[in-house]
Amino acid sequence: MSDEFIKAIEPVRNQYVEGYAAWLNEQIRQHSQGSGERLYEIQGQTNFARKLCRVDFAVTEGDNARTLEYSPKEMLGFPPMQGPVDGVMVQLHPFRWDRAVAEIPGAIWDKDKVTEWFNHWFGMVRDTPAASPRSKPGFHIHACAWPEPGMLLIDFGSAPAKALADLIGVARGVGAEQMVIRDAQVASPDAGQPLPGHPIPGQAV
Repeated sequence: MSDEFIKAIEPVRNQYVEGYAAWLNEQIRQHSQGSGERLYEIQGQTNFARKLCRVDFAVTEGDNARTLEYSPKEMLGFPPMQGPVDGVMVQLHPFRWDRAVAEIPGAIWDKDKVTEWFNHWFGMVRDTPAASPRSKPGFHIHACAWPEPGMLLIDFGSAPAKALADLIGVARGVGAEQMVIRDAQVASPDAGQPLPGHPIPGQAV
C-alpha cells in the first residue's frame, strides 16, 4: 500500500465528499422523508459488478422513489503523475471521484476479484449491504461497471481513498503492469508514454 498515493488522491475524494455532504443536508432539509446513499437494485441485464448500487439521494421511501444524483461539474486540477505503486506503474490524471475510470492496458480485470473488492467497499455484510446513516455519507462505493474487459467505470461515492489504492492490488493480481486512472469524460492516454517531471509524490519513476 502506498501512503504517498493515498495522499495524492485524497484531495480528489475530499472535494467530492465535502460537496456531497453539504448537498445531502440541503436535500434532507427540502425532503424530510428522503435519505442519502439509498440502496437500489438494478433490473435486467447489466455490466455492473453486481445488481446493486447506492443512489445519492432518494426523495421518499419505497421501490419507486424519485432519486437525485450529486455530481460536481468541476474537477480538481493537478498535473498528471506517474510512478510505481505496489508493483504497478500507475498514471494518475485529474478525475472526479464519482466518474473515475481505472484501466489496465494489456490486461483484463478478473470479475470475481473485482466483485470481491466491490463488495468490501460497498459495505456488504455476508449477503446484506450495510445501510448508511440517513443524513451523512457512510464510506461506501456507489457503483462499479465494466464498459470493457480492461476498464472499470467507478462511482466511489463516499468511499475512502484507500478503496482506489486497494484496486491497484487487484490489478497486480491479474498481471497488470500498468494502470491508468482518469476521468470518464477524458480520452484514454497512451499508458506507455512516461509523464516526465511529475512523479507521484514519494515515488521514483
